[in-house]
Amino acid sequence: MLTILAASVTTFAATNLDDIFLLTVFFARRVPTRRIVAGQYLGFGAIVALSFAVLWGAARAIPRDWIRLLGILPFAIGVTELLQMRKSKSRAAAGGDSSLSVLSIAAITLANGADNVGVYVPFFLVSRTHLWAVLVVYGLLVLVWCAAGRWFGSHPLVLKSLDRWGHWIVPFVLIGLGSYILLFMSR
Repeated sequence: MLTILAASVTTFAATNLDDIFLLTVFFARRVPTRRIVAGQYLGFGAIVALSFAVLWGAARAIPRDWIRLLGILPFAIGVTELLQMRKSKSRAAAGGDSSLSVLSIAAITLANGADNVGVYVPFFLVSRTHLWAVLVVYGLLVLVWCAAGRWFGSHPLVLKSLDRWGHWIVPFVLIGLGSYILLFMSR
């Protein structure tokens, strides 16, 4: 059982390191904590559900190359943010960022986690007798990741940098993430 727990922590950490950056940005942009945590759980739940669908063969009807279409989500959100740059100053002045809903955070999490499916499917297969433990560990680690993102997102140096450059960084990171997924996933 200890081996399964260690492998669960390792697979989660290895596939979600990039999520720390996104969570840090969300928290630094003062998106409400409840919205971020709910979006993370919803998006990660979709990643796990997609992994189960692939594992149980339902995805045989869906061509593997279609997974990369998940890149459209962060790409579209990034382009939308670039187009709404004029509004970003008024949002910042209001003390928050209301543009990111639970569903948009979940969509970004899902799109960012498209590569996770490739790791989770074989891991779930070999861990099937202790799958409940894997899922409990993953569920707890989503919360740990949110706490780490909140800590980084409240760090003065990070806040200062994101206050100065964040309105430019976020859309380009999302566009880059979406482009990467569209171009390179499932090949």
